[in-house]
Formats: sequence, structure tokens, C-alpha cells
Amino acid sequence: MSVPEPPGTPEPPPAPEPPALEGVRVLDLSRVLSGPLCTRMLADLGAEVIKVESPGGDDGRHFGPFTGGDSTFHRHLNRNKLGIVLDLKDPAGRDRLAALVARSDVLVENFRPGVLDRLGFPPAELLRLNPGLVAVSISGFGRTGPLADRAAYDLIVQAMSGLMSVTGPDGGPGVRVGVSIGDVVPALYAAVAVLSALRQRDATGRGQHIDVSMFDGLVSVLESVAMRALHTDEDVRPTGGHHAISAPYGTFAAKDGPVAVAVAGDALFARLAAVLDRPHWLADGRYATDALRGRHREDLRREIEAALADLTREEALGRLTGGGVPCGPVLGVREALSHPHALARGLVVDEPDGFRTLAGGVRTTGTVGEFRPAPAHGEHDHLVDRWLAEEPRRPPDPTTRTE
Repeated sequence: MSVPEPPGTPEPPPAPEPPALEGVRVLDLSRVLSGPLCTRMLADLGAEVIKVESPGGDDGRHFGPFTGGDSTFHRHLNRNKLGIVLDLKDPAGRDRLAALVARSDVLVENFRPGVLDRLGFPPAELLRLNPGLVAVSISGFGRTGPLADRAAYDLIVQAMSGLMSVTGPDGGPGVRVGVSIGDVVPALYAAVAVLSALRQRDATGRGQHIDVSMFDGLVSVLESVAMRALHTDEDVRPTGGHHAISAPYGTFAAKDGPVAVAVAGDALFARLAAVLDRPHWLADGRYATDALRGRHREDLRREIEAALADLTREEALGRLTGGGVPCGPVLGVREALSHPHALARGLVVDEPDGFRTLAGGVRTTGTVGEFRPAPAHGEHDHLVDRWLAEEPRRPPDPTTRTE
């Protein structure tokens, strides 16, 4: 006979959720940034990611800054992975890779198009070896089109996608975005593609090859800039810290530095006018609508900065926030990383050996609870024979799928 719990006994903590991608094996043939970031996201969700490096290692291992002799760049992008070395120029190395392909669920590579094909692993061969494989190729311009054979780096793709032409000081010239967004965007798209293809494989029993392009990724995120180019004759150019259409939507100088103010819509503009004690703005024909304010944004910027001239940043932000006007400080990177909100959200984390790094932007109940450091070069070579002793993976049978 069970003994009832005494009143007030706390409920036991729920059992931890299993990692979302537990049981999914990913072969990571990628290097430097776009591919490793994609596979790191999959590893953070619990996939078994096997990072396959050449005898010379991932070039990213040589990118600074360094701590304890290790590249912080490489460590950030390759945590939670297992690392092995295969020489794909050697027939024995290619044989071992083929055997691993047959025993994996996902393969991610970001060689220049044609390189993996010449090594004997074009998409058709990968899917012959494993009909249920989800194979992802990330490249600068994709596997088709007139630029398919061209090598690309973040800078080149930012320049050619149009993104650089709308980034920079008001009127130009265009400048590079300060992070390698040309690599980050396709990494995000590739991770989404893997999850989608795994879901589809569950339904059909078939894998597929996915062609992800850095160029495609950046063109696809041009949003309102692309709509203006497609549907108007406007001059599409950089507008500095300000939005090209809405106003006031940008950075404005207060007494001791800039503040960011985002007013998109008439109701918010009325709040701004009240907060800054400028009711006459609401009767000014230049500022009657968001579109008109956008056309006269330089006049409006001067008036707002005159209203902020005697206020410190803290005073301005306090007044704007109190009046319900969206605003924020312009923080440096170190300020942002140490901000109480960033810390409360767990955006900066410590690995077991004390290495400080960034968490992922999205964490689900299926995200792993503790990050493992990136593997040393060839650290898990001893596991290869165990993996090769497994039976080849077979595509799931969709007829047995349960909802």
C-alpha cells in the first residue's frame, strides 16, 4: 500500500527532455564558417555531428583571436562535435567516407561546386550510397547559373547581392556589414532545410540533395529594399542609421551621444511629439504621414536633435520610454555582451573548461544543456571503426509512421 505524500510536499522536477535531434548523425565536411555554423546548430539540438577534417585541418583553426593556443573563432563554431581526420585524396580515406555516408542521416559540405564530385561523391552517388541521406551543399553562387564555378567569400557576396549598396552613410558609398552575414544567412537556411528534409524523409522514405547559395541567401533577405527596386523607380541607396521609408526611424544625437528611435506610424509620432513638447509637428504638412515624414526625414532629424540637445542619453531614453516611444541606447559590442538583459537571456555562456562563448539565438526544450568544447584535430579517430561496424542506415518506412 502506497503512503500518501504529506501536504505541501513539492512536486519532483520533471525529467529532462531528450535532445531534439538525438539519434540523428551528421557528417560535417565543411570548414570555416557557413557549414560549421549550420552543423553546430544541429549539434546544439543533440545531433551526433562528426566533423571530418583533412590532415591539414579546418582553415578556421588558424583564425584569431586565440586563447590557450586555440582559435576562439573555431571553438565557437565547432562545439558539441566529434572530430576525425580523413584524407579524401587517398582511396582508403574515400572508402571510409563512403562507409560513413551509408551510416549517417545528414551530410553538410561547403566545398567549391565540383570539388566533392571530383572526389567521387556527386549528389547522385551520395544518394546511391544512402537513399535516405539529406545532403546539403553550401556554396557562394549555387550549383547552377553562370556564376556556379566562381569562388565566393562574404565580402564578394555582400557586394554582388545588392546588400552593400544599401549599407553605409547616407548617400553612400556602400560598405560591408560588420559581421559575415553572407555566411551566417545561408547557415541558417541550411539548418532549416535539414530539418525540413528530415521531416519529409519521414513521410516519403527518401532523402534529397539541397543546394544552398550564399548569394541566394543575401538576395532573399533584401525585403523592403527589393520591393522598392521591383515596384518603384526610387533611387535605392544607403541611408546611414535611418530607414529609407519610415521616419523618424534611426539614430539621433543627444547631448552626450546618440540614441536609437524607431517611430513607424502616426500614433507613435504623436507620442514622440508629446514627449518632446513639439505639438506643432502634428500640424506640419511635411510630417502628416509616415511617407511624407520619410521624404522629409532630414528636416525632421534636425528638429528632433534640437529637441534632444539639452538632454543626456539617459535623460532622453527615460523620457522617450516613459512616453511609450520605442528607443534604445547605441551600445558597443562589449556593452551589449555584458548588458543585464543579454546575461538574463543566457546569451553568453561558459563551456566546462571556462571558455566564454555565445549561446544559440533559439533554445528549445530539445537543446543540449551543456556545451562540449570543439574537438581537437582528429580527437575521435578511435571511434571510426565502431561506427563502421554498424549496419548501414535504411530510409524510414513511411507506411509505419505514426502521428
